[in-house]
Amino acid sequence: MDRNNNALKYVHFGISFGTTMAVSIYLGFKGGTWLDNRFNTYPLFLIVGILLGVGVTFKNLLDNLKRIEKKQG
Repeated sequence: MDRNNNALKYVHFGISFGTTMAVSIYLGFKGGTWLDNRFNTYPLFLIVGILLGVGVTFKNLLDNLKRIEKKQG
């Protein structure tokens, strides 16, 4: 039973990471596109927004991995 519970934790972690990544990159894309249209700077803010989304995603990933490591260790 403990093995199934452990597997569910990893599934939850994967789904959470995927959702966070998708939402962060999407918001960076939409925000960057809006700023590019507003200031006529295509693709500057689009690229910056996507990179910020990726950065936020991996910061979140590292924080979650540190939290999991603390729980286990």
